[in-house]
Amino acid sequence: MQETRLDTARIRAARRVIDPIFLDTPLYRCEALEPDLGCTVSIKLETANPVRSFKARGTEVVASRLADHGSRAVVCASAGNLGQALAWSGHGRGLDVTVVASRFATVTKLDRIRALGAGLELVDGDHEMW
Repeated sequence: MQETRLDTARIRAARRVIDPIFLDTPLYRCEALEPDLGCTVSIKLETANPVRSFKARGTEVVASRLADHGSRAVVCASAGNLGQALAWSGHGRGLDVTVVASRFATVTKLDRIRALGAGLELVDGDHEMW
């Protein structure tokens, strides 16, 4: 039997701290790709949640752990989806969230990060270099 790092107990524990709005993402079969790939293909509709990304499930777990251990703030570098997800997850758990982003990032995404309750620190150039 092939070894795997998957741990069903950890998956169940993570599911308990993830906001239900990010669970049970719609899943659609994609028959058009199946003949070429020789297997069943499913596509998840990850844009059907408030941050329009799968990343919120991860930030829900991280923010939950930080809050449980007494952290009061969290910082990330993001041009959009991660920043939105962390803003949602952190704000919902009482964490002060700061997102470092390039001032040249998509304005709509920056506005959404702010709207979700995060502080935004804009930098020149590549935000991941700061």
